[in-house]
Amino acid sequence: MLDVIAIGEVLIDFTPADPTARGNEQFECNPGGAPANVTVSLSQLGVKTAFVSKVGEDRFGSLLHETLLSSGVDVSGLSFTKEANTTLAFVHLDDKGDRSFSFYRKPGADTLLSPQDIPLDRIESCRLFHFGSLSMTHEPARSATRTAVVKAKEAGAMLSYDPNIRFSLWETTEEAKQNILWGMKYADILKISEEELSFITGINDIEKGSLSLQQQFGITVIVVTLAEKGCYYRLPAHEGYIPGFSVKAVDTTGAGDAFMGCLLFKLLEGGIPLHQITQDQINSALTFANAGGALVTTRKGALQSMPTTDEINKLMKSKQLNQDSWRPGFHFSPPSHWLNDPNGLVYYEGEYHLFYQYHPFSTKWGPMHWGHAISPDLIHWQHEPIALFPDEHGAIFSGCCVVDWNNSSGLFNGSHGLIAIFTHADTDPESGQPRQRQSLAYSSDKGRTWHKYAGNPVLAEPGLIDFRDPKVFWHSKSKRWIMAIVAGDHVRFYGSENLREWSLTGEFGQMEGSHDGVWECPDLFELPIDDTGKTKWVLIISIGDNPACPEGSRTQYFIGDFDGQTFINDHAADHVMWLDYGRDNYAGVTWSDIPEQDGRRVMIGWMSNWKYANDTPTESWRGSMTLPRALSLTSREEGVVLIQMPVREIEQLRNESMSWSDVKLHLGHRLPAKLVMIY
Repeated sequence: MLDVIAIGEVLIDFTPADPTARGNEQFECNPGGAPANVTVSLSQLGVKTAFVSKVGEDRFGSLLHETLLSSGVDVSGLSFTKEANTTLAFVHLDDKGDRSFSFYRKPGADTLLSPQDIPLDRIESCRLFHFGSLSMTHEPARSATRTAVVKAKEAGAMLSYDPNIRFSLWETTEEAKQNILWGMKYADILKISEEELSFITGINDIEKGSLSLQQQFGITVIVVTLAEKGCYYRLPAHEGYIPGFSVKAVDTTGAGDAFMGCLLFKLLEGGIPLHQITQDQINSALTFANAGGALVTTRKGALQSMPTTDEINKLMKSKQLNQDSWRPGFHFSPPSHWLNDPNGLVYYEGEYHLFYQYHPFSTKWGPMHWGHAISPDLIHWQHEPIALFPDEHGAIFSGCCVVDWNNSSGLFNGSHGLIAIFTHADTDPESGQPRQRQSLAYSSDKGRTWHKYAGNPVLAEPGLIDFRDPKVFWHSKSKRWIMAIVAGDHVRFYGSENLREWSLTGEFGQMEGSHDGVWECPDLFELPIDDTGKTKWVLIISIGDNPACPEGSRTQYFIGDFDGQTFINDHAADHVMWLDYGRDNYAGVTWSDIPEQDGRRVMIGWMSNWKYANDTPTESWRGSMTLPRALSLTSREEGVVLIQMPVREIEQLRNESMSWSDVKLHLGHRLPAKLVMIY
């Protein structure tokens, strides 16, 4: 029994070679064709494959036949014809290794494949049938492809589909779209590029575009390839982004086909029905596929460049080693790429949620997303798929989460759930100035999936350029929601009954505290003072980097009162209190909705500084968080001050101890290795 049968084009890719001594362009002959590449990729990984197509009775046809056969592919379904030559494609590469094509296929032998050439009996017994769109550009190959697809579907095989659009091979773009959409109706697994997704759906946002395809066609597994950035996937129960591998690319031809072959290999290897695939399983499969696709780009040609399992595992292992270099053992860090401010800290139904500013395409700051992790104890974190993606309103800057226990928002059908309030950041199309507005998203499944509010943005102040980082809490005395948000050099306070409509209630800070940099990431909460029975309000403000200040970005706080409208400072306007004097605790905020019986106000910060955040010496990931800290107020000679202690949960990490005695240190003396590690 065959595992996989593929149908479609097989051709010769002429890829650029070094020019002649006279400077004339030269090309190297390489066997290729997307579905043929997929079968060779699978065969290289140990899968039993067969390929159905047609080649010309010429030297190129013989070369393709021999290459597939030597690669372990069953070629009994590959026939020869005298009516047309084997299809040729000239590949043109730019400086980055990206491709454009010139095809010689009018007609090509592969377009002459007829329904009578299809081995229907073999298709009935295969586990998976793979097809693309290019075998549907002309008759009779279009009918042959459709016949095979329908037979595979009727027989209960899984169907994988790669649209692989090449507009020059179609009569019109509309004809291309209609035939590609026909294939969507039969696909269980779809691999599609970002550009192809936009063409098919008319939607530029990959999250919304993939959702549209899933809803329209019921495709179980949708994977959007993002070149060196990796891929995005959507399953019925969850979605996410899987980062790519950084390699030196010389030719991207066949990278998507290797990716597809590696993905199919992992899905077949697991033997799990597609609708039962877990998040860990799809993450593992797509990481493997990303590695396979990356490897192909490091060598020229496609079909003969497909990687082995050992090569893929070696690349994955090297990335893992790189990821672990400099990675802290106890401080939270992202699975890959860039992290900065903690966002959306909330406790809900036994879980601590940590969202954070995340750039999934680089290790430097860029278009912001919300990364996501969940913990039962503030110490052990489970990475979750990206929660919020940029959209038509802009990137997703900092914000907060609250539990809407009484459904004041009206978004939970009488129940309760999580509301995220965050800053949308884009450019004003009229003025060309940066624009920051406040928006909502909500989750009814404990933060696993998020839906952006249709009425976004919910709060805008057109006259303010710096207007960001909302922190929202329920104020029981005034019986409404309060938002603290920064506006350049001060904090503004807004009130709301429903989290969707906000009105300004007060301002604070234009002439108070430190203004060494722009104000960011406010937090406002009430704490008891020791055991006196008295309380005070604490307002935390982070201050952005100022080149004139050697300390860089840091955090100050104010002690005072909040009357439901605005904050009243207990100290003189020029009195400054710093959260701490270290350089690596910025943008810290506290968890919402920690139960009253717990009684703690817990904070976490970004363990970096804008003086050097983009330059810390990690390669595949960058950024980490401080240890969570419990905050409290105490009275000292200078007055009431804020103190911090690591949360008690950290004690569970202290599971062994070591001691040394009579250790004498002198110049040139080498310390014991374990002692060096502890230091």
